[in-house]
Amino acid sequence: AFFGYQINESDFLNRLPRSDDPEKGFVGNLNGYLGQLPPKSYGVHAAPIASVLRSFGVNAQAVKGLSWDDLKNEILANRPVIAWVVNYPYAIETRQYTASSTGNTITVARYEHTWIISGYSNWSVTVVDSEYTYQIDINEFLSRWAALENMTIVMR
Repeated sequence: AFFGYQINESDFLNRLPRSDDPEKGFVGNLNGYLGQLPPKSYGVHAAPIASVLRSFGVNAQAVKGLSWDDLKNEILANRPVIAWVVNYPYAIETRQYTASSTGNTITVARYEHTWIISGYSNWSVTVVDSEYTYQIDINEFLSRWAALENMTIVMR
């Protein structure tokens, strides 16, 4: 909505592919228990989300390995970033997972989650998390974001 698009949640979810590989589609049940790892109910990574957003006309790009400086530049350009993190306050626990359908081996994390990053200071990052907006310590954010290889969606 920030970028002027109105996308119905049901329409979005209907276009989101399902897979046992989170790089290809949503893994598991959309309403599954939190904190699971694939092939159980896990979630989805940035690439399939960006693809569905593009199908609605949004210029969304999935990026892995985005630097902190590049993320700050997106914020300075008034372009909030969707970041994949290990949700707070859960412990950071990552694993390598090989999807049977694709053979891809990828990093996954318990409590995989997304935050929209809309601001920062020298000490904190501004997080939009569902209907909540709050500040999180910058080092806490950086470690939670690094767990999933600084995965993001940027809008350009």
